[in-house]
Amino acid sequence: MSTIDGAPARMRIASAPVSFGVDEIVLDDIWMPEPDEMLDWMLGIGYLGTELGPPAFMGEGSAARARLERRGLELVGAFLPQRFSHAHLAGPDREWLANQVRLLIEASPEGSAPFAVLCEGIEEPERLRWSGRIEEHPEAQLDDARFATMMDNIHRAGEMVQEMGLRAVIHPHAGTYLETAAEIERMVDRLDASLVGLCIDTGHFRFGGADPATCIRDYRAVLQHVHIKDCRMGILEDVKREGLGLYEALVRGVFPELGDGDSNIDEAIAALIATDYTGWLVLEQDRFLGPDVSRAQLVAAQRRNLQYLHALGV
Repeated sequence: MSTIDGAPARMRIASAPVSFGVDEIVLDDIWMPEPDEMLDWMLGIGYLGTELGPPAFMGEGSAARARLERRGLELVGAFLPQRFSHAHLAGPDREWLANQVRLLIEASPEGSAPFAVLCEGIEEPERLRWSGRIEEHPEAQLDDARFATMMDNIHRAGEMVQEMGLRAVIHPHAGTYLETAAEIERMVDRLDASLVGLCIDTGHFRFGGADPATCIRDYRAVLQHVHIKDCRMGILEDVKREGLGLYEALVRGVFPELGDGDSNIDEAIAALIATDYTGWLVLEQDRFLGPDVSRAQLVAAQRRNLQYLHALGV
């Protein structure tokens, strides 16, 4: 069995634009890096690949590929949320997904095998409002019919991605209908891993009340992709007490540097090694870039995050 001192050679560490303040959720950052400087930072810090970030941030298709190839960075995946629980939106959402997958393929340097990282839509008002305390609000949970619709649409999306030549994973995420430990378990029980694998995000799993290390062990049969992220439960508790939602939690820094939160990253890494996980680790720290965050500070934080994983033997 592998140990922390002898991590599998194929478990490599990638970054993601969200760690540098570039994402689809927090849109009012004071500033945002340009794609070329961000990729130069990633390369200089020592990351081996990246996820794509928001559509067109790095340029579409061949433009993104050229940026990555110049730096020798692999493309690991793209975050592609869909409104899976709404039957009437499946058609237009799948059409959008097909276009994004085509661009993802065009953006992939030779040798890259990126995932289509599917996610339930992050736009339901009740879910965003009650994020972090969903179990207290049954009115914000899916009934059996919409849950069945969501699972069917996840599988059909995965089937389409597979037919186009890539693999799909589903990413449970705060502020969606796949947030709590119970919702994740219900989904995994119905997941056809021949069509869609599981992406465990250690920060979002902890946010929703799940223990990341336990989930890594319990869901190893379907686990295909990992986002490594920490989560400060104290910030989440403050936001809940004040009656606020996901956005405020993100702005306050609910996802801190590795080791500064409550996701027990060391236990999660140990579980990955013990279960012989040999895929990518995408190191993410969802960042809000206020006036107090400089470029130097941003780079230093992501260097510390990488060093933290190296210290665990990855």
